[in-house]
Amino acid sequence: MTLHGFILGLTIASACAFLFHILRGGSLKRLAIYLVSAWIGFFSGHLLGELIDWQLLRLGSINLFPALLGTILSLVLTAVLVKPNSRSQKKSRRRR
Repeated sequence: MTLHGFILGLTIASACAFLFHILRGGSLKRLAIYLVSAWIGFFSGHLLGELIDWQLLRLGSINLFPALLGTILSLVLTAVLVKPNSRSQKKSRRRR
């Protein structure tokens, strides 16, 4: 992967993380967690696509489809594993 591909990959993964954060909501800490998760998932998906020679939807030197699939899977897994917002827990306790 070239430097241009790496920067493009960071940009695409960051855009996915920002979109996921807008849909799910949360604090800046949660946004940082989503960003790191998206970066790891994107480049892991790209690497896996390279290893198994999956050439679906290439964008320059990036295997875009496996990379996006890795990004989505890592973001969903992160959302499941990370604790809910403390604000939402406090609100639910007050309503009872």
